[in-house]
Amino acid sequence: MLRLVTFGSLWIADDEQGRLPLPEKALLALVYMMVEGEEKLPREHLARLLWSGDPEAAKTNFRKMIERVRKCAASGWRLPMESSTLNVKLTGLPVDADFMLFSADPAGYDQLRTASKLLTLRFLDGVDLPSALKSWAETQRERHWSGLRDLLLAAAAAQDRQDLPLIKEVAKQLLERHPDDMAVQEVLVETHRRQGGTTPRLPALPGRPELAALTDAAIPPVQVMSELPRLVLLAPTGIDDRASYPAHALLEDITISLCSLRTVAVVAPYTAERIRSHPDKLAQLETHAISYVIDTRLGPDGLFVQMIFLPSDSLLWAERFHLDPNLLVSHRKQVAQMVVEAINHHLRRSEAILADYRAQPEVYRSYLASSQHLNKFTLPDVRRARNAFRETLKMRNDFAPALAGLSRTYSWEWVLTARGDGELLRQAEQVAQRAVTLEPELASAHRELALSKLYIGDVDHSLEAFDRAEQLSPHLADAVCGYADALVHASKPSEGLAKIEKAMALNPICPDDYFWIAAGASYFLGRFDAAIGYIERMEDPSSARRLLAASHAMAGDMAKARIHRRKAQELNPHFDVDKWLSVLPVREQWQKDVYREGLLKAGF
Repeated sequence: MLRLVTFGSLWIADDEQGRLPLPEKALLALVYMMVEGEEKLPREHLARLLWSGDPEAAKTNFRKMIERVRKCAASGWRLPMESSTLNVKLTGLPVDADFMLFSADPAGYDQLRTASKLLTLRFLDGVDLPSALKSWAETQRERHWSGLRDLLLAAAAAQDRQDLPLIKEVAKQLLERHPDDMAVQEVLVETHRRQGGTTPRLPALPGRPELAALTDAAIPPVQVMSELPRLVLLAPTGIDDRASYPAHALLEDITISLCSLRTVAVVAPYTAERIRSHPDKLAQLETHAISYVIDTRLGPDGLFVQMIFLPSDSLLWAERFHLDPNLLVSHRKQVAQMVVEAINHHLRRSEAILADYRAQPEVYRSYLASSQHLNKFTLPDVRRARNAFRETLKMRNDFAPALAGLSRTYSWEWVLTARGDGELLRQAEQVAQRAVTLEPELASAHRELALSKLYIGDVDHSLEAFDRAEQLSPHLADAVCGYADALVHASKPSEGLAKIEKAMALNPICPDDYFWIAAGASYFLGRFDAAIGYIERMEDPSSARRLLAASHAMAGDMAKARIHRRKAQELNPHFDVDKWLSVLPVREQWQKDVYREGLLKAGF
């Protein structure tokens, strides 16, 4: 028996001899003939299909391919096809091709499961398709999805209770591709209901009746792939643990309800799991053309849900839900409805920014790439970010998020160089103010304006701007982080430490500046060991060497203090304690005194 694999790759193997060394074009010809039910086709016809362009060149390439096939046969391989002077024909050897599953009569659970698994891969994926076969291949892919739909509807009609979990997962898989398929939506909601789940109802959209109003007579055929924005729900890690069952059930209710929305295409769970587990999550999100991310985290204080507009990395909404296992069953429907209504509300509110992204996707991609440089708090990375933001602004000079990012690079360079360069802060303030003027509701713009004012020494106006940023986006971790920094400089290190701990809870995988701010707050509270611990958590602690040296000195470890003082001086040999403290924007003198004490003890 020969086995032909066409999903995810293209190869054929003999159960006894192993994989056949046939050229890819020969395998394409085999697939085409089997799919079309052609036992024999003219060589000239196949040559035109397999090679575009000059017909004579196609004939030459075809002859070379046939010669390779004949060499395989001469070497003792059993082949599924052979060629004569005029034609290519199938030899009659039995071939088990994976795509044949979709043309077979429905045969229950195993067939549905296998078909669903196949369609997590792509038909003829990675194959260099000639132009004449590209549209043909797309037609086959749609037929496969249509076949999976037929298998799903047949399984749903059979009403076998043991099939319900699979039916639900396949329905989600189909709705990712065709979110407007109301028949599949009906199967999903009904299956979820039969399993004891709840599905919050949202107000009917204008011209779009609720799912419950459907009748069998209203079931439409499979529609073409939607241009709706794509949304992925990232479940918390460990969500399948028995202890997390209430959260798992709630997330399932939310997922089913999102699949019933007509404003977004929900990414299937298997794709979401790949994205969650992949080390480069951002690249995966871009690969799968995701516009919205619903990120969830499970902790001792409940379930945290946040909604992110990925193209600009903007936090649209976030909320924490306390999950009491004893009460959740009765309140699950209400909690799920709150979540789904919030998501639906922000989908509508973000329609303008979504349209803007679709009109200029290259601007948003450039902005995201620029922002990545700010994950490290070092001078080279800050300058790379500045150059990248400038490139973004060349594409669109009024793009407020990029202006906010550019402002941050000036503020951070002022801190990292420790030279008291007022021009950097003037530029930071000017650029941030322009971002605020262009987009008054952009929290990051107010955050950067606040940061520039903080370092200028205008602490009161800085606190006002940070407060405005937090009002606009109370769960934006970077805004909370900046507010914490301002409180520390306002001689309120205890409040600042509480704020930065909140920011870390909102953003568990946080950039280095979070740890630096936490270390500074701890230092001014006299918690020198804690300050050292925060700095040691930085991916690159080089920018915090001065504070680290001072902390070790105040903790009594002079040997380590001297080591880190030498490393700090290597990075910035022109650092002057008195000059830096003279421009350090703190409200009360005691902070300068305690910092001076640590720096002098360390040997600066």
